Amino acid sequence: MVTGTVMAGAFFQNLADTMEKNREYLKAKQGMLEEYMLKSGFEERANLKKARAERAKLLDEADKLGIDEEAAAVLYSTGQLSSTVSYLKKIEESEDPDKKINKAGLKRFSEAIVASVPEEKLGAAMKYAFELGAAEDPSSDKLVEAIHATSLDEYEEAISEFMNTSPTTRVAPNISPFDINRRGLIDYDPKDIKDARSLIENNLKTQLETTTNPNTGQLQFTNPDAAGEILNNAVDFYVSEMSDPLKSKSQIEVIRDISNRVDSLTEDPTITLRDIAENFKTFQVPPPFQGPMPLSPDTVEETIINEETES
Repeated sequence: MVTGTVMAGAFFQNLADTMEKNREYLKAKQGMLEEYMLKSGFEERANLKKARAERAKLLDEADKLGIDEEAAAVLYSTGQLSSTVSYLKKIEESEDPDKKINKAGLKRFSEAIVASVPEEKLGAAMKYAFELGAAEDPSSDKLVEAIHATSLDEYEEAISEFMNTSPTTRVAPNISPFDINRRGLIDYDPKDIKDARSLIENNLKTQLETTTNPNTGQLQFTNPDAAGEILNNAVDFYVSEMSDPLKSKSQIEVIRDISNRVDSLTEDPTITLRDIAENFKTFQVPPPFQGPMPLSPDTVEETIINEETES
């Protein structure tokens, strides 16, 4: 009886010692885990959380400025959303009364961005920008569970689940950056349009049939109605080209294009100034002259040449 009591006592003492060792072991493990979390695990996830918050803020700012959600997602995927939002905020905060965001231009910009991206890439951009940006990384919860585990089994289970998960790897869809024309996002300054008209008129004067006014000595249009309409259409074309949301052109490039267009059309004797005025936007500039077409071997001319050569 005494022997049984002694054996039972020894068993429970060994069990108590084992449990104490397990508790010490668990405590040591949890201490190392806390150190890991402070030095690396939580730091990495804190950076991830910060990046997600910044992304959410950026997308929210884009929405408030008037950029379409899908367009914002695409621009975020190309890395151009931040600079676009910063530019628009700068314009919004400007004290210059002539610098304002053009809401219609911004709408055209959003539509052009979305229209230029294939549907599957558009969906990928939406997922990249929004779906993966809101939730916390669930694996970090397992670290917390392991630290507060009350047994080795609970600890090992939490650590095992943590090791089998990792922060989501986010890969941006392959969308090429856009040639964003910032001028198309703001209201056009009336003074700029006036100056452009003056430049266009000076460039087109010799092409639009002018004569010298005997009273003033200045050049005047022989057909002022048609010439005036051409100038109006040319200015509209200028503003349209300069405001194209996805095509950046300099003022010189656009005015040269207008001059070449009118020059090519006025060289055709069958086209009148009235024709140009009424069809300015639809007329295509003829391609440069490439020289006479070679004679076909089946033509009468070629046959005559061959006969004379052989005789």
